[in-house]
Amino acid sequence: MPSRPGTGERPPAEVRAAVEPIPATRRRTLPWIKLVVSVGLYALIFYATDVRTIVRHLAEARLAYVAAAVLLYAAGQALSALRWHILLRPLALTVPYSRLVAFYFTGMFFNLFLPTIVGGDAVKALLLARETGATARSAMSVFMERNLGLFALLAIAAVAATLAPPVVVGGLTLTTLTLLLLAAFLAANLVIASPRAYHGIDRLVALSPFAGIRMRAASLYEAVARYRSSIGALFSASVLSFVFQFVVVGVVFLNARALNLDVPVSALAVFVPLISLAGMIPVTVNGLGVREALYILLFGQLGAPTELAVSLALLFLAVTIAASLPGGLVYALHRSPSSFAPSRSAADEAAMRRS
Repeated sequence: MPSRPGTGERPPAEVRAAVEPIPATRRRTLPWIKLVVSVGLYALIFYATDVRTIVRHLAEARLAYVAAAVLLYAAGQALSALRWHILLRPLALTVPYSRLVAFYFTGMFFNLFLPTIVGGDAVKALLLARETGATARSAMSVFMERNLGLFALLAIAAVAATLAPPVVVGGLTLTTLTLLLLAAFLAANLVIASPRAYHGIDRLVALSPFAGIRMRAASLYEAVARYRSSIGALFSASVLSFVFQFVVVGVVFLNARALNLDVPVSALAVFVPLISLAGMIPVTVNGLGVREALYILLFGQLGAPTELAVSLALLFLAVTIAASLPGGLVYALHRSPSSFAPSRSAADEAAMRRS
């Protein structure tokens, strides 16, 4: 794949794979398969529950708590944009914070329609690449932002699991499950952060049936390599990642209060990260159906009625939609032949690189 004209940048392997032509049959069938799975899960959930009770719970939700949840979630996205802003510095990308907020909310809006909840990341990377002309570094910044978010999510879940009421999932206690996930995540990051470990594992993988994942692994390695000497930026961004995860827990807490559901905060600190992780699995449209099923499984073990657990899941979905709608407005206002045209400072910087 050729470099972006004027920038000399070659997109990382994962980006190159993403933009290569996808077989037409797969491109047409995958979204439909995910849609069928989502619809099927919703059908099973609503068949096994009293829909009228769910509607009643939602109709009786206290609006003051719901409104507070929407505002808190929107504030969390603005906080995430600040984290992204910090992660651009090691990559020598200068973009006004207000522009990143606009990109972030636009990504949130497109998350409502794209097949997975990480689909908005691709939109953010595209908008940033248009702003800066730096395709590879834009993709790297979005990956690292997601990576640090996962670290915070898993770390909070692992600690909170020791304080939460005992819950067993698939024969494993929540403490065991979260610690295994955190250990696997840290091991993967240690491999891609260490040149010696990475190249050693890469040679072994090349000889195994999993050789096909080497391209994606290479893209992760390239992204992490840029941040090895930027400990300060990584630390600051990590702190903001932890704050954001607590914001999401706070949103679910407000939703629970809106439905008069009493749930220990320690349990929410475990359940919310696990539900978020499950929503990233690309088996349904944007995690729809999977999240609701997990709400039933997890909150049910705390004694929450099935209808109330489903109501809580649907209320969180409604809050995220409401908080994402400003992104649609931003996109509509900027949509033109020069949609999201680079700001003057970014355009000047790109021009200097070309000269």
